[in-house]
Amino acid sequence: MLWLRFLLLAAILALGGARAAEGPLSSVLQPAKPLARFELLTPAPREVTELLEQVQRHAAAADPIDREDDERMLRILRRDTIDVLATEGYFSPRLEVGLDDSSQARYLLLLNLGPRTRVTEVAIEFTGALAAEPARAAELRAAWELPVGEPFRDARWSAAKTRLLNAIRGRDFAAARIADSVALVDAESATARLRVDIDSGPAFTMGAIEVRGLVRYDAHLVERFSPFAPGDRYDAEKLLEFQRRLQRAPFFSTVIVDIDPTDAPGAELPVRVEVREAQTKRLAFSLGYSTDIGVRAEAAYRQALIFGQPYSLQSGVGLDKTRQVAYADLYFPPKPGDEQDALGALLERTDIEGVQTNRWAVGAQRAFRRESGRRGYDTQLALNFQHEDRRVEGAPQEDTVIDVVAATYAWTRRDVDSITLPTQGTLLTLSGTAGLGRSSVTNFLRTAFVRGYGRYALYVPLSPRDQLILRSELGYIAVDDARVVPNEFLFRTGGVGTVRGYAFQSLGRKAGTATTGSTALAVFSAEYVRWQWSDWGAAVFVDAGDASDRPRQMRLARGYGLGARYRTIAGPLALDLAWADRTGGLRLHFSVAIAF
Repeated sequence: MLWLRFLLLAAILALGGARAAEGPLSSVLQPAKPLARFELLTPAPREVTELLEQVQRHAAAADPIDREDDERMLRILRRDTIDVLATEGYFSPRLEVGLDDSSQARYLLLLNLGPRTRVTEVAIEFTGALAAEPARAAELRAAWELPVGEPFRDARWSAAKTRLLNAIRGRDFAAARIADSVALVDAESATARLRVDIDSGPAFTMGAIEVRGLVRYDAHLVERFSPFAPGDRYDAEKLLEFQRRLQRAPFFSTVIVDIDPTDAPGAELPVRVEVREAQTKRLAFSLGYSTDIGVRAEAAYRQALIFGQPYSLQSGVGLDKTRQVAYADLYFPPKPGDEQDALGALLERTDIEGVQTNRWAVGAQRAFRRESGRRGYDTQLALNFQHEDRRVEGAPQEDTVIDVVAATYAWTRRDVDSITLPTQGTLLTLSGTAGLGRSSVTNFLRTAFVRGYGRYALYVPLSPRDQLILRSELGYIAVDDARVVPNEFLFRTGGVGTVRGYAFQSLGRKAGTATTGSTALAVFSAEYVRWQWSDWGAAVFVDAGDASDRPRQMRLARGYGLGARYRTIAGPLALDLAWADRTGGLRLHFSVAIAF
């Protein structure tokens, strides 16, 4: 039959097409093998294996479709391999090429690295004014970063020369340059002899400050921020500190501090400062939320020019369910030593754990800030007078009206890798206060008090993703009657950043239905954080602390919990769920703030 013949013909054609598909076309569709892979005959350092992987990836990306070009590609791969090994101190490698019997690649490169070249001699010579300072020259030679015995690596060789030159330029010798440098490598003996010749040029001193960009302010304002005087020895760190001080000031939006040794008329280096003045008036608003205080709102106004003078006014109002405050601070221009004086006034009302206070205060302070590398030091001396009317729910005998003059000295040291997102380092704050005044509950002779307080935080990186945070707070007030001490100086604890699992400032001396401030404080905390992703992490923690008038009888309240962390440019946001052993309940802690 005719239709059977057609079916038979179609089956034959289909079978032939299927067999044809098993030919050249199917081989094209199969994944192509990489050109080559390395097999090391001797162990290699991690940095070497990483470089070889990069060479192999580069060869794979450039691998042509035409297999007849394999010989040219293998020559390029051999050349690149020898070049990168030389940068790591391997100048006599042996490389054999053969077919890859394992079928992982088309070719197998058997690599014997050979001996690694090591530094056997370092000669550092100085000319110019530095040659007349043998102590400084010896110090620089001792700090050389590629010493005898170390493997010769091209990256370390370049970095060591750059850091040596920067160390010389950083103090006195701003025009220093590398006159000559050579690395004599003997591949047969695997040795390298290094020589660096530095021409330091003359020793410079700081010259006059030249300011550009001022419109509203006088050049003397810029000079007030200077940490050096004309004639001081040149120091690059002082120039950086000068720029940091100007950038922190409210008068300027951008600041550039620079010197040009090639344009100096003599041994004095003119210091060139270019600024762009900031707006003199600024109004800002912020909105926040915390499980401690609920929603918080604040409006702040800043004015950087008062009565034509470079005084800075910072004022504002803030409110939440526990505190309402209005304040105004007047900051004077800094002194040449970076000391800054300020006057301030404050009106405040608080209602926390059954203690209501209404107070007003006026005061003066002198603040000083110094930075050295990642370390920063803040010092503050304050004198203030305040009037406070305090009422305690359920304990009318605790009610008091006081007037106090108090002097406070505070010192803070910051030694962390980041102010907002620290992962390593320490933070330490110490303060002391002496006060004297009058009170409605006792005579004048019993109103004096002395207060001491310290806070310490330690950040320990256990790995790139794991971190341990340890905190502690200790405080004590020497006083006959705690009722004569203003509420801001008394101690209470509990809540975010202290003892989690308890309400905000709910740990302290009990009076009636309220928790009042105490004369002694002890808080300890240990927290482990694991960053699962770049910005998200998890934490486990234990807190312990309390505030009491009887430190020897203090029984620390403990809180245990788990938390989530999210990194932001302003610091990590924390969501913590904590169990309080004293109350036997769970409490959620969270805070976030937005400025606009």
